[in-house]
Amino acid sequence: MTRIGFIGVGEIASAMVEGLADSEAKADLQIFLSPRNADRAAKLSESIESATVCRSNQDVVDRSDLIVLAVLPQQTDAVLDELDIPAEKTLVSAVAGVSTITLKANLPHSPTIVRVIPLPAVRERKGVTAVYPANDAVEELLNHLGGSVIAADETMFSTLSAVTATMSAHFAFLQTITAWLVARGWDQADADHFIRGQFVGLGTTLAQTTDPIDDLVAAHETPGGLNEMLNNEWMDKANRKSLASALDAVFDRVTGSAGD
Repeated sequence: MTRIGFIGVGEIASAMVEGLADSEAKADLQIFLSPRNADRAAKLSESIESATVCRSNQDVVDRSDLIVLAVLPQQTDAVLDELDIPAEKTLVSAVAGVSTITLKANLPHSPTIVRVIPLPAVRERKGVTAVYPANDAVEELLNHLGGSVIAADETMFSTLSAVTATMSAHFAFLQTITAWLVARGWDQADADHFIRGQFVGLGTTLAQTTDPIDDLVAAHETPGGLNEMLNNEWMDKANRKSLASALDAVFDRVTGSAGD
């Protein structure tokens, strides 16, 4: 029986809990929830038989083997300072931008520390989670949520953390296309409906193939065609450089190389 606790029950923690509760591993799991977000924790425990809301964060620690820390970065020190986490436990940190060195400073008994970057798709068991360092127990758990990618070092882990910042920009891209249709006379609801239909199929392609992304670009273009035209006109050298520079800035923030 795997005993997994969650300190902080926000959106990502909830997605992990719901994904695990709907996976083939559910019969072998006991899930312990922090009382920090009382309403969300109560709803999860009411809908998931294996989930229990604990009296305190320390109660979560005491009852769990794997402890998922899913609080805001600025809350990390205060939360860990109140906890006594023994050496035999494993702390799975889903806190963005907080290094293992910083975490260790708040963990005097030196438990195992594993950093992860779970994404919302773990709720549907389709999220690929970044992990550092490699850890068999954590990787086995994540296999039930869509799998994992293991970073060779913490710098490589931070590059994956940086690219997760592109999600809202992806939707802003679709928002801009939809706004263009509306400016051309389309009703907002119809424009949204059409663009959703256009791009949901591309998501299916990503989910159902293992073709390199470079090949997918070529597969969706005809030489001299409209897709190639827009790609060349919009995603030109200057825009690619601008995107790379933005990712560099996010990486610097994640690693603390620039101010927050």
